Amino acid sequence: MQMDRRGREWASWDIDGPAGDVEVTFDGQTWHPLERDQNTVRILVAGPDATGNPAGTVVLPLDRSLAVLRLVDSPEVLVRRAGPIDVVTYQPAPTP
Repeated sequence: MQMDRRGREWASWDIDGPAGDVEVTFDGQTWHPLERDQNTVRILVAGPDATGNPAGTVVLPLDRSLAVLRLVDSPEVLVRRAGPIDVVTYQPAPTP
């Protein structure tokens, strides 16, 4: 996924597994709860220059953040790499 530093959008993943709680981390330390609809999970992410973010939005730094999902269904704790989110600066097209 690639998004502009001023943008905000849903990051979503399809998952197979038990119906336990699912969380995501982008820094390897802080876990954020995900919304789940059967086999799809999602979270609202924003770039560092996005404004007016609703509560629960995860603000990502400029550059690449690796999403890692954690599904807890006792006694199992499944941790899986979910892929990168690149936050970039889109430049306007040059005017002729």
